Amino acid sequence: MNTIDDYKRAFSKLRQDSSAARWPISTNHRAPYKPFLLLSVLDLIAQGIITNNFVTLDADLMDTFDLYWIKVMGHDHKGNIVMPFYHLKSDGFWHLVPQSGMEQVLTTIKQVPSLRQLNQLVAGVQLNEALFTLLLQANSRDTLRQVLIEHYFPPETRTKLVEVGRITAESFEYSRELLDRLRGTFRLQEAPTEYYYHTESRSTGFRRVVVKAYDHTCAICGIRIRTPEGRTAVAAAHIVPWSFSHNDDPRNGLALCGLHHWTFDQGMLGISPEYQIQVSPIVDREDSATEMLRILHNQTITLPKVSYLLPAKTALKWHINNIFRVKNASDWI
Repeated sequence: MNTIDDYKRAFSKLRQDSSAARWPISTNHRAPYKPFLLLSVLDLIAQGIITNNFVTLDADLMDTFDLYWIKVMGHDHKGNIVMPFYHLKSDGFWHLVPQSGMEQVLTTIKQVPSLRQLNQLVAGVQLNEALFTLLLQANSRDTLRQVLIEHYFPPETRTKLVEVGRITAESFEYSRELLDRLRGTFRLQEAPTEYYYHTESRSTGFRRVVVKAYDHTCAICGIRIRTPEGRTAVAAAHIVPWSFSHNDDPRNGLALCGLHHWTFDQGMLGISPEYQIQVSPIVDREDSATEMLRILHNQTITLPKVSYLLPAKTALKWHINNIFRVKNASDWI
């Protein structure tokens, strides 16, 4: 396969599970795993995230795949990017690159159920060189994107796929703008204004920068967990809430797991300007159920490895003074 016509045919003949009972009309009653994965790869090439012919199953690819999945399939039907990443090898242009010493194992195994097992076996993927060369060209890339959208999805689903492509493009652009913002002085509050980016694009861009800065680790408890499908336990939290600050500066962000995101937002936990966790006096000292919070008191949070991504001390002070629940905030500063 060397020409665009060769790959138009290949992209239109992906091997898929087909079942009206299992898959909805929104995917033409076929499993959408492979089309979603290929659309994600095309998006990342378009954004300059994938720049050479070696595709790894990293956070950017997983997040982009998940966005397609959620927009079309919703939250009830769980997607798993591991499946298409492994099984696209049967379509002739997607070649698994084994980890050192795993060459023989990879030729005999039939299923790879989890991200952990996949990472043990596979270093990444190489596409046919001719295909990758075509994907670097916008016209060819758009042609193959159109094949995927029109062949595997009915008209009512196609607008959602186009929307995901727009959100992905905008969110990466916004992520780059946020990183550029780190060169300037941190401002506690930005003036409300009309934003060029849609809310979902801004939220996705902010999350990408902050979660990556903390290496998918909760700043408060240090937990770093991924599901077998590769989903992370942490989200990006604003230190000074967006409703007040209108500020997505990464220095106004923390990566937090669900529990500590909620307790931080509710003022049950705070962080001092010295990056030490403070537990609010309202947390019941006599209740054994609160011990997992109380033992965090005065512990140092997990911080980004690079200094320019450290949480802004002025933002942490604002949170102590305005959100953290304590009678005399000056006692903590």
